[in-house]
Amino acid sequence: MYRMLIVDDEPIIVNGLIQLFQNNAEFELDICKAYSSAEALEIAKRTKLDILVSDIRMPRKTGLQLVDEIVYYWPACRIIFLTGYSEFEYVYEALRKNVDSYILKTEGMDPIFEAVKQAIRKLEEENRRRLESERAQLHLHLAEPYLKMEMMAELLSGRPLTELTSSERYADLNFAVSADRPAYVVAGWVERAEPPKRKKLQAVQRIFEQLLPSSLACEQTIHEEEAPVWLLQPDAELSARFCGGPDAGDAKAEEEGVVAYVKGILEQVQNECEAALEATVSFGISGNVADRWEAVHPKLEAMLSGIRDRARFGHALAIVDFGKAEAQAWSADMGEDKEQEEQKRWLIEQIHKYVQDNLGGDLSLTTIAGEVHFNPSYLSRYYKQATGRNLLDFIQSTRLNAAIDLMLHTSLKLNDIAVRTGFDSNSYFTTFFKKMTGMSPMQYRNSHR
Repeated sequence: MYRMLIVDDEPIIVNGLIQLFQNNAEFELDICKAYSSAEALEIAKRTKLDILVSDIRMPRKTGLQLVDEIVYYWPACRIIFLTGYSEFEYVYEALRKNVDSYILKTEGMDPIFEAVKQAIRKLEEENRRRLESERAQLHLHLAEPYLKMEMMAELLSGRPLTELTSSERYADLNFAVSADRPAYVVAGWVERAEPPKRKKLQAVQRIFEQLLPSSLACEQTIHEEEAPVWLLQPDAELSARFCGGPDAGDAKAEEEGVVAYVKGILEQVQNECEAALEATVSFGISGNVADRWEAVHPKLEAMLSGIRDRARFGHALAIVDFGKAEAQAWSADMGEDKEQEEQKRWLIEQIHKYVQDNLGGDLSLTTIAGEVHFNPSYLSRYYKQATGRNLLDFIQSTRLNAAIDLMLHTSLKLNDIAVRTGFDSNSYFTTFFKKMTGMSPMQYRNSHR
């Protein structure tokens, strides 16, 4: 039932209209009345109104002024004006306010009845459209998680995102990742995820979501009930921070920066999963896939194969950057039928080789872990378990031996030797050398001449 308010400063007109509407079986209306604009406004403040039938000319506040007040409270209210005057300025102003009907009182009741019928039809049409929209939104809200999973499955099976986003089936889906901006695939592998496996994978997804910053848009799924997979996209500000600013446009620098940043997040996710879920999770991350969406499927399969192989050979908590060519070579080497102990020796050799080849560079745990695709926190544990010594001890002894070799077999200045073996200052080199040998570098060189 709709509610109609009749307003006129002449009570006889108001009461007469009410009686005529109540006697008309075509209408089922809740009718209110007011004899002034002020009285009508008080009703509007406390009562929902669907239709307003009002005189235009009234003391103090005209019907035209009243409309502004009524519509403020009830924007959907349909407006019908009654007047004894056919003055142009009133008609023009009424039309400007989007009034439904403008009726002369001398025209009789039939036009008024018809105007109210039209107002009711408009209200019903608006209600129908609103309900359809609400049902559609509710349906989409309920279906959205399933549609997103379906869309992710299509993407991971090889269908380009550009094609999926233009599909009518997914047209209204609020998919967080855009097809025309850089995006990255992250694949996870949870080692020894016991049944119910899906619950463990979903718990990993929750931790991932909690630790992911808002600067990275994300869509996720569980691929073939085996592996959690995420599609990540940095926002414009984050991209700009890694490509030298908004106008620099260095795509390679952006990709390297984003991947390094995400690897730091993945380390945090791994540590959290290990502590909270007692779950060992390895990750692979692709390079930018936005310009080759059709290659997502083979890229994902290669990533999953690589991190599964690492888990099989005891390399837990891996973080493999599959955007690097050497990561593919690592996967190929590990794909050979090597025993676990042989794989362990091979990995330690790779760590040693990297340290020896980069003595003058950055030998932080994070840098070495990035080269061998490990979680930095886990790398030191793995190295200690495999060799019985700390990785830092190996780095220091290697630097010391390299410095001694250069002192004894070259004429390089001690400052140059310090730089070549990774010391930022000569004083730090001297302090380190004296701690390790009991002599300063100069004393050591002089004693062996």
